[in-house]
Amino acid sequence: MTKQKARRLGEGSVFYDKNRRRWVAMVPLPRSGDGTRQRLRRTFHTKLEAEEFLADTTAGHSVPVSAHLTVTDLLDGWRRARRRRAAQGELSPNTVQVAEYVAQRIQQALGHRTAEQLSVDEVEEFLSAQTLQVSLRYVQMQRNALDQAYKWAARNRLLTWNPAVLASLPHKARSDHGQVLTADQAARLLESSRGSRWHALWATMLGAGLRPGEALALTWPCLDLDQDPGVVHVRHYLRTGTDGPFLGEPKTARSSRSLDLPHFTTQALQQLQAVSESPCVGVWAGLVFHTDTDQPIGLPNARRALRRACADAGLPRLCLYDLRRTAGSLLVDAGVHLEHVADLLGHADVATTRRHYVRAMRPTISHAQHLEEVLADG
Repeated sequence: MTKQKARRLGEGSVFYDKNRRRWVAMVPLPRSGDGTRQRLRRTFHTKLEAEEFLADTTAGHSVPVSAHLTVTDLLDGWRRARRRRAAQGELSPNTVQVAEYVAQRIQQALGHRTAEQLSVDEVEEFLSAQTLQVSLRYVQMQRNALDQAYKWAARNRLLTWNPAVLASLPHKARSDHGQVLTADQAARLLESSRGSRWHALWATMLGAGLRPGEALALTWPCLDLDQDPGVVHVRHYLRTGTDGPFLGEPKTARSSRSLDLPHFTTQALQQLQAVSESPCVGVWAGLVFHTDTDQPIGLPNARRALRRACADAGLPRLCLYDLRRTAGSLLVDAGVHLEHVADLLGHADVATTRRHYVRAMRPTISHAQHLEEVLADG
């Protein structure tokens, strides 16, 4: 049996408490003002959880808690957690790489600051300065990364203060939320692309509000097109690992869902099924949207195809997520309750749907008639 490597002084310890039936991680803290020794003690159900907590809270520094934690400490812990998720296939290498870039910019400006003392004003000043250096999308990502780093510390019971969640984005960054097509524009896009190999993909994304990774990961067994209405079962997400693309788990627990399809989407998929020969064997067996070499369609190719489709239809340039935003916005405009739209899009809460994916096409509060009646009675 291999003997476990002893920890050095100041690295803390992990042991099993028989009375509490829990694994305990203990981290040394600085002595108090009167010289009393202090320790941070946390309990866990498994030894692995205790080991991970200890590794996260002692890596690179002896006292990574409370007033001794810096923003760099939070970012390092958050990045380690993301690397673990990437190693398990939950995140793509590109996602991790972008996160590293975003974290580096935050660290350059705020990394030396004590995490507990960083103010909301300092975060907002940093974000405002970043609008002059990077795209508005990256400004949003920087706020999100800082927020997630503080949440990592909260999950590990190191901090309760989170200035990032209270900080407002600069006005320009708040307004950069993509575009939404009107019903007429969406119909024009579908009509213009009819007969092309991309028509069914646009119809699926507009009709079901799928994420690009969900749409490109669809397989025929996940579609029930003989029903009325047709049904799509979202069970996969097209991810990219170190060995290339693969069909991974949906983005979140709420992302695994079954949705009714509008007739135009069902019809487009039936027409594609009649003329398309999907791969019959291998990991891509039954893939709905694929290249001529039976490989999944990459996001860059899909983006370029959408830009061409928009140009052909005389529409403004869109990104793939704009089709998802359009689906949500058209449903709300048609009177569908926002909670139902959140379920359709696979969101954990309505706030995400309202903030990022729904744009009002017409007044959401009808008041003009009421004012007219009140003034007429007066």
